[in-house]
Amino acid sequence: MKISELSVDASKLVSLILDETWHEKCEIILDYMPKYPREETRPTVQIRYNDGSEYPPMLRYSRGPKQGFFWDMYGEDMQSVELAILALAQAPTPRYVGPITFTIPLPAREVASA
Repeated sequence: MKISELSVDASKLVSLILDETWHEKCEIILDYMPKYPREETRPTVQIRYNDGSEYPPMLRYSRGPKQGFFWDMYGEDMQSVELAILALAQAPTPRYVGPITFTIPLPAREVASA
């Protein structure tokens, strides 16, 4: 059997592959450009999780020792819509990945009495 001979409903196939509730908040951006691109920067295919934050997380792929998809402030070029759908199907559930702030507790100071 040849794939080209099959009649496939693309929308139904995508809805079966992307069946998690958080997938509904994801957006595949076809011609993504960063806010401040360099002269040599070209449009890429990116996946963004629209969580309502100022810096919505983008899907990336780690090629290091712990290979796999993860959410970050910077995205990865998925190259095509089809590859983006496959990446999204393999992605972990997003969590907030915006700028990190630290709160360091200071030791209590004694107040001198007057």
